[in-house]
Amino acid sequence: MNEQKRNSKRLPLGLNLGLWDRMTSWNEALEVARLADELGYDCVAIPESFGRDGVSLCDRLLAATENINVCFGIANVFSRSPAVLASTAATLDELSGGRFILGLGGSTPNLVEGWHGMQFQAPLARTREVIAICRKIWTRDPTPFEGKYFTTGGVKLSFEPLREDIPIWHGALLDRGVQLCGEQADGWMPGNLPADCIGWGREVLAAAAGNVGREPDAVTIAPTFQLLVDNDPEKVLPMVRFFIAMYYGQETSPYARAAAALGYEDDVAAVQAAYSEGGAKAAGAAVSDRLANSTSIVGPLDDCRARIDKLLSEGINLIRGRVAEVTDWAMTPDEEGKLVIRAEDTLIGTVRRIPVDMVVLSVGLEPRADAEEVRRRFNISCSKEGWFLERHPKLA
Repeated sequence: MNEQKRNSKRLPLGLNLGLWDRMTSWNEALEVARLADELGYDCVAIPESFGRDGVSLCDRLLAATENINVCFGIANVFSRSPAVLASTAATLDELSGGRFILGLGGSTPNLVEGWHGMQFQAPLARTREVIAICRKIWTRDPTPFEGKYFTTGGVKLSFEPLREDIPIWHGALLDRGVQLCGEQADGWMPGNLPADCIGWGREVLAAAAGNVGREPDAVTIAPTFQLLVDNDPEKVLPMVRFFIAMYYGQETSPYARAAAALGYEDDVAAVQAAYSEGGAKAAGAAVSDRLANSTSIVGPLDDCRARIDKLLSEGINLIRGRVAEVTDWAMTPDEEGKLVIRAEDTLIGTVRRIPVDMVVLSVGLEPRADAEEVRRRFNISCSKEGWFLERHPKLA
């Protein structure tokens, strides 16, 4: 590895490979990651749910790249012990030269109980204990840890980790989880929430960080939005509505609870009522324009840029969009210590300088070419556009 290149400042860009298997082959996904690495992207993230093992995919991504960080985004805190999570993170971090980010979250009852066969109890308290134990393991501290859910001690990690401070990003959605994130985590990864969550989240993070003596901006904010650039928004909005229906439809959905708390109570109620009566297809049709647009960046390129601009003005420090130029040359005090995006504002015909921490780009989706064949083989519902309308374990 070229150490000078590795240690140089990376571009504040990120790539999410969350749905690679719905779009392409793994070999092509690796090529995308390699290209992002060559272009100077900062991070590539891979999730885990009902499908392939996330650790294996993180390992393959790290082995195939040289400089880009790889985030396991996110691992649930139920199906692996804290020691397994910590030793896995330390191993991947060592083998990659310090490029691994551990994403943690409480997950959902559907995954924890329906997939792993475990009781979904106290996800927040478990997350707090898991983070604390991981920190102890990475410092090779053998002193006892006595929590409500985990008791450890008397042994220590048998090798010295490359880093004692491997970054932990947390996928909190609700108020108490975001407070925990501000107290203990290095990054906040809210997903599939209205953009209103950003301003609220920054305030909660800053207050929680201050309560434990951390800097107000100690936590990187990395929200996830669907980004779909198309000159005809109505063409792609059904895709957004379908995903929102899948995440918000069940009454136990933490995404729905979080959105309702942000002022989308009526919108969420309509989705859940439709889901209860007619499943995901009916729920998708019930997703309001307001909810769909607030959880996504959709439309012509210029409109997407304007939407990103608005998010930046509200305090978000991750941009999902097209970047004109990135520089570390500060011209004003508020740009000191930041990367600066020089981006064209096509609405007013000028170039703006925007100090940021990170830029994240997501890839628009297209239906599978073999959707009809898959529908027949697995006997599942499919729209005329080629989108699956229900979940099947073998397709998750």
